[in-house]
Amino acid sequence: MIYHFKTFRRENEREVATRFNKTFNLQLPQQLNQITFKPYQLIMKKQLLVLAVLLATVTWSYGQITKNDTKLSRGYLRLGFSNFGQELKDDFSNFSVNDGGAFDHEASMLANLTNGRYGAKRGYVFEFGRNYYFNKTSLLPLFPTKIGIDWTQLSLTYNELDWSNIIERDRAAGYEVEEMDFFAASVSSKLGPVISVNLIDKLVVDVRAQLAATYFVGWLDYYAYNDEDERYFTFMPEKDVDEEEGGLGEFTKLGKFGFKQNYGATVRYGGIGLSLDYFPGSFKYEYETSEGNGEVQSGKEKFKNNMFQIKLSLTL
Repeated sequence: MIYHFKTFRRENEREVATRFNKTFNLQLPQQLNQITFKPYQLIMKKQLLVLAVLLATVTWSYGQITKNDTKLSRGYLRLGFSNFGQELKDDFSNFSVNDGGAFDHEASMLANLTNGRYGAKRGYVFEFGRNYYFNKTSLLPLFPTKIGIDWTQLSLTYNELDWSNIIERDRAAGYEVEEMDFFAASVSSKLGPVISVNLIDKLVVDVRAQLAATYFVGWLDYYAYNDEDERYFTFMPEKDVDEEEGGLGEFTKLGKFGFKQNYGATVRYGGIGLSLDYFPGSFKYEYETSEGNGEVQSGKEKFKNNMFQIKLSLTL
C-alpha cells in the first residue's frame, strides 16, 4: 500500500474531527477511518447562514430609515440561484457559462478544471446593497433616467461540487475512492456605475457594470488509490502541508482574494423584480495532481471562475 502525503492529511482531519466532536458532545462512528463529518464545513455553513440573516435584517431596517422623497439612493436585497462553471455530466441540465460544453472524458482533471469544469451543482446567492444616484431630475426627455453608483455591499455564493463521474470512472478501473464533500463558496463586494430607466408606470430597468473584490474558497481534494497506484487532485500541494495546522489550517489556505467583473440587469415593477448577472473571472491556484502510473504534475495555474446568477430582487 502506498503511504502518500494525503494519508497523513486524512489522519490530521480525523484528529480535528475527534476534538470537535468531544467539544460538542457529538457521537463518533465506531471506525474513525469512516468519518464523513467535516467540522470546518459545518462551521462555515452555519456562520454564513447566521451572517446572511443578520445582515439582511440590518440592511432592511437601514433601507426603511434612510428612504426619503428625493430617492437619491435605493437599497435592495437579492436571493436566487448561482450556476458556477460547468457540469461534469454529458447531458447537463443547468445553464453553463464556459463554452457550453460538458465534461471532457478525454481530458485530465487539471485540463477540465482550468477550463472551468468543476462539476458544480446549482448553487445559491444572497446579496444586498444600494444604488446611489447623482441626479434628482431625468437626464432624458422621453423616459425618466438616473445615473449613479451601484454598491453591492455583500454578495455570498455557495455551490456543491459533484465528482460522481470521476469516482465512477476510477472505481471501474479498480481504484478505491476516498469520498468527501467538495464545495465552492465566495464572498464579494461589488462597485460600479448603474443606469436606471423608468420605461412606463412603475416599470424600471437597472443596468450595471461592477468591479468585484472577491474572496473565493474552493474545497477540492480528490484521492483514489489501489495497491500499486494512485490518482488525485488537490489545491494543497505537499510542500504546503503543515503538521501542526491540520485540516483547519488547510482550509484557511484554500481561500484566494482577487478582483472579478460583474455585468447585470434588473427589471423591476415597484419593489419586486428579477435580476440577471454574469460574474466572470479567474483565480491562480497552486495544485498537485496525478492521473496514475506514478506521474505527478504540480505548479501554479489560472482556473476559470465564471458564474451566472438569476435572482429575485426586492427594492427597498
